[in-house]
Amino acid sequence: MASVYIPVQGTEEEVRVALDHLPADASDILDILKAEQAPLHLWLIIAREYFKQGKLEQFRQILEEGSGPEIDDYYADVKYERIAILNALGAFHTFLGKAEKAPQKEVHFKDATQYYNRASRIDETEPSTWIGRGQLCVAKGELQMASDSFKIVLDEDGDNFPALLGQASVYFLMGDTEQQHKKALECYKNSLELYKRALRGYADCPAAVRLGIAFCRYKLGQLDRARQAFDRVLQLDPENFDALVALAIMDLQTNEAGEIRSGMEKMRRAFEIYPYCTLALNHLANHYFFTGQHFVVEQLSETALSSSSHGLLKSQSYYNLARSYHSKGDFETAGRYYMASVKEVNKPQDFVLPFVGLGQIQLKFGDFKRSLASFEKVLEVHPENCESLKAIGNIYANLGENDKAIETFKKVTRIDPKDHQVVIRLFLLFSE
Repeated sequence: MASVYIPVQGTEEEVRVALDHLPADASDILDILKAEQAPLHLWLIIAREYFKQGKLEQFRQILEEGSGPEIDDYYADVKYERIAILNALGAFHTFLGKAEKAPQKEVHFKDATQYYNRASRIDETEPSTWIGRGQLCVAKGELQMASDSFKIVLDEDGDNFPALLGQASVYFLMGDTEQQHKKALECYKNSLELYKRALRGYADCPAAVRLGIAFCRYKLGQLDRARQAFDRVLQLDPENFDALVALAIMDLQTNEAGEIRSGMEKMRRAFEIYPYCTLALNHLANHYFFTGQHFVVEQLSETALSSSSHGLLKSQSYYNLARSYHSKGDFETAGRYYMASVKEVNKPQDFVLPFVGLGQIQLKFGDFKRSLASFEKVLEVHPENCESLKAIGNIYANLGENDKAIETFKKVTRIDPKDHQVVIRLFLLFSE
C-alpha cells in the first residue's frame, strides 16, 4: 500500500497518508500540509495521485493552495518544486481547454498561460516550462510558436525526450495543414526523424512513440512499413485502439473482400476497447449504411457527434446522418445534416462529399442558386466530375441561362463522349 509521510514540526512524528485511500474532501490533507509546512514535493505527490484517480477538483485545489502568495514567501528558495506546481497547473488548464468549447476554452488557455508565465519568472531557463508552453501552443493551433518553444529546449539538450516528441508532433501537424504536397512531405519526414531519434534514445518508451512513426510512414506512402509499425504497437499494447483503427482503415482501403472483413473486425475490436472512438464510430456507420441498417447508422453517428469536438470528424458524422435520411426520402432532415456537415469543414478539399449531397437536396427543392454554389465547391476539388457538371448544366437551363448550360454540357461530352443523355440534352437546348 503506497503511502507518504508528512513530518510533524518540532517532533520526530509523522502523519501517514495512504495514497490509495485519499479522502474525497481534500481540505483535511491541505490543513495538515499547511500546518506542518510540508515539503512541496509531498504536495505534488498527493495532487498527482488525486489526478490519477480522476479527482480533478481535489488535484486543482491542492496545487492552487500550493502556489499561493504565502507558499511563495515561505518556500522562496525552493525553485524546482514551485515551478513543478505551476507547470502542473498550466498543463491541467491546457488539458481542460482542449476538452472545452469556446469561450470556456479561451479562459482555460489564458489561465495556463498565466501559470507558465509565473513559472518563467522563477527560472526562465527551466525546460519543463518551455515544454509546457509548447504543448499549450499546440492545443491552441499556434504551431510555429510551439516549435519555437520546443527548439529552445532541444538547442540546450538535443536528447530531451518530451521536447523531441513535442517537436515531432508539431512537424506532423504542420504537414497536415500544409497546402503544398512537397512541403507537407518534408514536414512528415522531419517528424519521422525526430520520432526515430526519440526511440533510439529511449528504447523502452511508450508504444505511442511507435504510433507516431507509423502515422508518419503512412503519410509518406510507406504503407508496408507503416503496417509493420502499427503491428509493433499492438504487440506492445494489444488494446491500442489508435493502431487498431489505423490498420482497419488500411485494410478497408484495399477494396478486397477478405481485407474488408478483416478491417471491420478490427473496427469492432477498437469500438469494444473504446466505445467513444469517433473515427471507429464513423467507419462503422459507413459500413452499416451500405448494409441498409439505417437505425444503426444513426445511433453510431449520434454517439460519434457527442464524443468529439474535432471539426472534420464531426463533419463525417453529420454526413453519415444526412445520407441515411436522404436514402430514406426524408429530404428536409437530410438537408439540415448536410448543411451541418459542410459548416464543420474549413475547405471542400478536406471533405467534399457533403457538398454533393447538399447540392442534390437544394436542387430537389428548387433552390437553384444555392445548389449551383454547392456543386461549384465540388468542382474546386474534382474539376471533371461529370455528375456535378451535369447538375450545373441543368441548373443553368432551369435559370434560363442556355449559353452557360450548353457550354457546361459540352464539357461533359469532352470528358465522357459516350454519355448519350447529355448529347440529347444538348440537342434539345440547341433546338430552343
